[in-house]
Amino acid sequence: MDEFQTGESLRAKKALGQHFLRDQQAIRRIAGAVAEGSRVIEIGPGPGAITEALLARVGELTVIEMDDRFAAHWQQRAVTRPGLQVMHGDVMKLLFAAVEQAAPQWIAGNLPYNLSGPLTAMLASVPLDGGMVLMYQREVAERICAEPGSKVYGGLSVLARHHYEVKRLLTLPPGAFSPPPKVHSAVIVLLPHHRIPPCDYAQLQKAVRQGFAHRRKTIANNFRGEISAEQFEAVGIDPRHRPEQLDYHAWVKITGLLSALPPA
Repeated sequence: MDEFQTGESLRAKKALGQHFLRDQQAIRRIAGAVAEGSRVIEIGPGPGAITEALLARVGELTVIEMDDRFAAHWQQRAVTRPGLQVMHGDVMKLLFAAVEQAAPQWIAGNLPYNLSGPLTAMLASVPLDGGMVLMYQREVAERICAEPGSKVYGGLSVLARHHYEVKRLLTLPPGAFSPPPKVHSAVIVLLPHHRIPPCDYAQLQKAVRQGFAHRRKTIANNFRGEISAEQFEAVGIDPRHRPEQLDYHAWVKITGLLSALPPA
């Protein structure tokens, strides 16, 4: 990896939200959270700090890289490294194709800061046997890990629990990265709870998006004209509650109420 250690080749591109992890202890902990010998997708390998640790640990690794510089390197590396596959392009467009092709047990990555919200919503829809180890800005990680009643509890908090239990692995200061971001970062682990999902993910996402559109309004107001107060009460939901007061199971019930509506 010498060609990536200094100079122009390592310079992060602000437009891609790049901040490269340099903390060796953190790298070991992230890679160590992934089961040995497993099939893994890594999102945004960049110069490969986490990638190298994964290659030493896993059975098969597919990397998704948008940056031409790094994609070219990993494509060259794949020629002589069995089990390494490279997908060059936008992860928002390639994720589902990569999952279908690689059949991963785990997904890992230092997620681009500018894509973390919509990308997480996509990732949360993918059920894996192993799980996910993902790095975020600390405030985004806190939102995903938040419990009902928290001021930062929101749509991602709900969606992440459709297939997974969520826990924080570690928090990192700006100095752990090159270049240092302006905020702390955090790594979270999503482990499958292996319960059969009680509703369709896309329908849940639609309900959550609508329900959290106006956080200060009551849930009855956010679904006015579609779900009555009496219907909320019939399924055990107080219509006066605000969206951040409702746990995953309440959102499943709301999804059911919306799904029962006649077509518009």
